[in-house]
Amino acid sequence: MKAVVLSGGGSKGSYQIGVWKALRKLKFKYDIVTGTSVGALNGALMVQNKYHKACRLWKNINMNTLFGNEVSIPNNKQELIKLYRDNFFKNGGMKINELQNLIDKTIDNDLFFKSKINYGLITINVSNKKFLQLEKNKIRKNKLCDYLIASASCYPAFQAKDIDGKKYIDGGMFDNLPINLAVKLGANEIIAVDLCAPGIKQIVKNKKNLKLTIIKPNNKLSSFLNFNEEESKINMKYGYNDTMKVFDKYYGKKYTFKKRGFKKINDDYKQVFIKKIKDILKIKRVISLDINKINDKLMLKIIEDIGKLFNVDDYKIYSFKRYNKLLLKGTKKIIKGNKPINKKMSNVINLYKMCLCDDYKNMSFKNIISSKELLMAIYLYTVSEI
Repeated sequence: MKAVVLSGGGSKGSYQIGVWKALRKLKFKYDIVTGTSVGALNGALMVQNKYHKACRLWKNINMNTLFGNEVSIPNNKQELIKLYRDNFFKNGGMKINELQNLIDKTIDNDLFFKSKINYGLITINVSNKKFLQLEKNKIRKNKLCDYLIASASCYPAFQAKDIDGKKYIDGGMFDNLPINLAVKLGANEIIAVDLCAPGIKQIVKNKKNLKLTIIKPNNKLSSFLNFNEEESKINMKYGYNDTMKVFDKYYGKKYTFKKRGFKKINDDYKQVFIKKIKDILKIKRVISLDINKINDKLMLKIIEDIGKLFNVDDYKIYSFKRYNKLLLKGTKKIIKGNKPINKKMSNVINLYKMCLCDDYKNMSFKNIISSKELLMAIYLYTVSEI
């Protein structure tokens, strides 16, 4: 049986909706969903097969929808920390009344329990100091939303959840990626979405007979306690892109490229790139580099490093040609008079100008902070030549 396992991670949970979008595109059918914390909430929606409802939820979520209009939306990290700290000392954590109302409106108990998809979540009973692995058939229908809140009660940021006189908190403090629970429910093929958020992950048992695919963010996601609509939308795009890359539909790491024609075009660029390096090394031995070690992995790193240098949006999907046009456009803007945003960019542009006019007399270790900068400059030259 096939399972999807969703980790905890607060506001990073929007990433999992992007993964879900990709799984729908890939026509991946699952029999089981297990989750912890926000993963438990998203997992319940996956059991209901309510993808579009999940999208609407995350595209409109913010601090006020979760905690009420009296909460001031923080403008920076310091304000965010202060908000949670003050509420812990005043109320024992953020009040979860609005979150409870939101979950009650989102979860359809009848649809959830009628679904053929099995389900499990993790929470911790702090009253008796025991963790709880709750399977679908052991959850009382009128307590489902309570246990979803319990699994997601990220103490001490959130208040503990009271159920029948007992206090429950976030299951991430026991197992933030409940793969073993999915195996217990019968899974032998698992796609696990690890948000790399704070929490404990149990060692996976019975790996030998388990087909396990783990999807992790390649880009930095928003702070896990700062709920923001715009960041949620971007996280969703990251989730989609990373999943499609894991299943070899797109190419890249930090950036996402369409595979069609990528290798052929990149090979053409690589030839010009290597030739330019050889021309420079004939005149100036400014870098120690084995030409034979210039492979696809190194080329990709150089390409993506330049994108980062020029602040190219890393959540969009690019054709290789379009991406290179953006790099060239950014380069021309700076040469025409725009001030480089940092020393590294300035170095790369100056080295690029040397490459254009074959002027290597001033090129030395003294004005090259790293060989990476020269390689980036040579790649920009390659883009301008092709």
